[in-house]
Amino acid sequence: MLKVRSLTASDQFYREVLGMKRVGERGPMWFYTAGAHHHDFAIVELGAGAMSPGPEQIGLFHLCFDVQDGPALRDLHDRMTRAGIRVSGGVDHGIMRSFYTHDPDGNVVELGYDVAREEWEHGDPFAEDRTFQIR
Repeated sequence: MLKVRSLTASDQFYREVLGMKRVGERGPMWFYTAGAHHHDFAIVELGAGAMSPGPEQIGLFHLCFDVQDGPALRDLHDRMTRAGIRVSGGVDHGIMRSFYTHDPDGNVVELGYDVAREEWEHGDPFAEDRTFQIR
């Protein structure tokens, strides 16, 4: 569960921008699915005065959502860019390819797809990241 300032602002991002489906509500908590599970993600509203964690505090560094494949990642990247949402360039992690953005509360969100195991480079697939062209 991710703590947010505004259910409405976060809902717009996770449902309308990322395409998740809201499947339930319980008080200040809303639940979402990407399609494969009863729910994959939930948010809880703390209110406009909620403080963000500082860079030296423990907690979530980023969250990641998978898309189906390269074309789906390109489509999402293009849709977000057209909507004026700031996104990073492509990152090839060896085991997945992705890009990053921020949700309305500044949480880092990674969006990517898994690379087939036979395409992983030999050696440690976690050793190094490279750039790649999303388009």
